[in-house]
Amino acid sequence: METNLCVLIDFENIAAGCEKENLGRFNITAVLDRLKDKGRILECRAYGDWGRFSRFKQALLEAGVNMVELTSYRGQDKNRADIAMVVDAMELAMTRDFLDTFVVLSGDSDFTPLVTRLRSMNKRVIGLGTRGSTSRLLIASCDEFIFYESLRKKKPQVERTPKEAPANEEGLTMSKSEAFTLLVETLSGLQKDDPKPVLAGLVKQSMQRKAPAFDETDYGYAGFARFLEAAQAKELVGLSRAERAGGYAVDQGGSGNAPEMNPDDPHTDLPELTGNPRRWREILAAAGINPVTHMMRHAVVHEFVDHVQERSRRNRKNTLKYTVGDTARRCRKSDPPAATRHVRAVITALTQAGELLHADGSPVRSPSAPFLIEKEPEELLHSLAEFYVCKLLETGEALESPEEISMLLYGDNSHTDVVTEVLKRARSASKDSEEASKLAN
Repeated sequence: METNLCVLIDFENIAAGCEKENLGRFNITAVLDRLKDKGRILECRAYGDWGRFSRFKQALLEAGVNMVELTSYRGQDKNRADIAMVVDAMELAMTRDFLDTFVVLSGDSDFTPLVTRLRSMNKRVIGLGTRGSTSRLLIASCDEFIFYESLRKKKPQVERTPKEAPANEEGLTMSKSEAFTLLVETLSGLQKDDPKPVLAGLVKQSMQRKAPAFDETDYGYAGFARFLEAAQAKELVGLSRAERAGGYAVDQGGSGNAPEMNPDDPHTDLPELTGNPRRWREILAAAGINPVTHMMRHAVVHEFVDHVQERSRRNRKNTLKYTVGDTARRCRKSDPPAATRHVRAVITALTQAGELLHADGSPVRSPSAPFLIEKEPEELLHSLAEFYVCKLLETGEALESPEEISMLLYGDNSHTDVVTEVLKRARSASKDSEEASKLAN
């Protein structure tokens, strides 16, 4: 289901912040393009004295922003925009249930109570402001905060080939080269929130939010799939088959003909196992906790802990809803790299093992609940090994061979001493769990 956004702009604050920090003229197009990656913008209002900001009116009009006039009276206009924004925000939140995300463009800490109240009404709140003029209090109150500076980075450009002559594009709203650039920008924006491949239909939907007149047939392609195939041939995107949804899933380019992958196959892009180790991996993968490889688990756990600690140092809350995607982005560059589904499987196992804790020390289960991690990465890796063995014991597996368990967990049969100890602890834990269940019944 699409996310529906309401965008509210404290124009004087954001425009003044850009000027104060030498960021140039405030660019509403860059802001809305980024927000369109997140969903449909159903309401977009900017508050200010438009006599003072008349030079921005044309750009705001072209972007479809509703300009709310707050004319100054004898220079006494302090907090007028703030109050008007708060009143409108509360009215919209209470009368339009379909608005599930509110975007507040301001760095003013006065909006912190508004953000807190919206979140208590089960609305997601995204803040956006300049780095130097934004209150830390406001940042910490939002579910997500975007710094305006990050929107001003150079956009990816697609080189025009000699065959793409402008003469063949007369009357089009954008050239073929610009259409491919839009595709790359859109995919990059969609994967900022979740780095996994994106279904082709969602990509086109997002492209048309940014450029409603986009139509691949204008460039000679019979359908969007052919347009994507042309982009893949230019190594702008990678394509794989979306087994469940049908059609293509789109990923970052650079690899030319991307291999087709079945996301339900636990052995895809993992070293081959045979016999019992292979069957055990299939059992764990079916439960959503594929143990992947020892080195990959090591990379995921270390990147996950590092990311959680970095957020904690910045006084940001850690929730599974966001840290999984952030960790997956980090793991793309780890050695060895880990696919998003493998990152998710390892973190899911940590969660089920009870290693992510509430402030009171109880295990976290909800993806939106803040959590803490009390153990070091190596301790978590030992906990994971024990957890995988416990899960297999629960299914009735005998697990008589330490060498085979070593192959599953470490990819070799030289860790039998470690496995023997893990197996001993896992059997003891399983026995305690069975006795507790009998007493409860």
